[in-house]
This record gives sequence, structure tokens and C-alpha cells, in this order.
Amino acid sequence: MSTHTPSPTFESAAAYLSNASSLSAVSNTIKLELYGLYKYLTVSHTPNTSRPSIFDMTGRAKWDAWNTAGKTYGGKAGEAEARYIAIARDLGWSEDKAPAPQGHLDLDSDDGEGGESSRGGGGFGFGTSVSTMSTSEEKSGSALSDLAIAGNAHELQLFLDANPNVDVNTRDENGYTALHLACDRGHIDVVRLLLGRGADPSIKVTSDPITYHTDPDTLQG
Repeated sequence: MSTHTPSPTFESAAAYLSNASSLSAVSNTIKLELYGLYKYLTVSHTPNTSRPSIFDMTGRAKWDAWNTAGKTYGGKAGEAEARYIAIARDLGWSEDKAPAPQGHLDLDSDDGEGGESSRGGGGFGFGTSVSTMSTSEEKSGSALSDLAIAGNAHELQLFLDANPNVDVNTRDENGYTALHLACDRGHIDVVRLLLGRGADPSIKVTSDPITYHTDPDTLQG
């Protein structure tokens, strides 16, 4: 548990942010930073569960944000609180904002880390804006991987036909192949196409075990 007792100023800022309309225009990077700071300040300085699997991308991003806050601030909870409050001010909060009703922060009860807030609920309440990452930002930077994520087998086939030298087993910056990404999202037609073009279902991601949501072995033939 966190040994830091958040100040009334922090509580007011967090209550404001839990329903702030300004969050709709905020990047996932800032939302995750706020999430990590909130968990650091109200639950513990570091995550109290193991890092989620590679296919729980949202849970993994939230865990990483929390872990980053712990590494960044260590035992300097005052600095972490100051950073949180500064972001809240940038998003329209001020000390004269009326506090939310008691329990208003308990919005993210299923936060994916298993850690419970000291207020009896989950973590920082962003509604679905942190729990579900925006699909427009779910890109790998690789055309092959992005097509696998999108799930459009026809477009992927056109891409592969136009680029016959592309290695379908190339990993993206996160260590995933196009087959990993297609399996995770249940894009069966894309999985079949990739297997037909030489995708290797035995490739693992870094040191984490791969558990396919769609088993490629059942799709061959």
C-alpha cells in the first residue's frame, strides 16, 4: 500500500478529472501518465501484480504507466502529486472547483491490475478512455502489422502481392509478428492468409508465452 496520504488539493483535482470534458482531447500518453500517478499515490509506489500478458495491451500499458511512475518518483510522492496537480490545472481544474460527491473517484473498478484503491474501488476514473485505447492510435508503424490489426484480408493480400519480398515473420517494435496481431484480434481470414504466405506460428514474443486467441494450428489446410 502507498504510505503517502494525498492532500485535499490532490483529491479535488482527481475528482475534477474523473468527469472532465477536457479529457476527450487528451492523448493516451497523458491519460496513462495520470493513471500511473494516481495508482502510485493512492495504492502503492509500484504495481502489486505481475505485468499483464502481451495480448492484454491496455492492461499492459496501464501497468507500465504505473511502473514508470514508481521508477520516476521513487519515494518522492510530493513531486508525483505536484505533477498530477499541474496536469489537472492544464486541463481546466482550479482550487475553487467544487469537490465531487464522496465516492466519485470509484469509477475504474475493473482496472486490470487487481489492485484496489485505498478508497475501496479501482484506480483513477477515466471511464473508458483509458480502459479502451483509441483505435486510431493502435498502429505499429509497419504496414504489414497495421493491415493485420485492421483485419482486412483483401487489402493485406493486395499488399503482399505488390511486395513479394516482404518477410511476413518480421516483428514490429513491440516484438509481435503480423500473425500474433491477427490471432489476438480473431481475424481468421487474415490468419489463414498469413499462414498461406509462410507465417510461422511457432515464433514467440520476447520472453512472454504466446497464448493465441485463435489457434493457427486449427486453421491450416
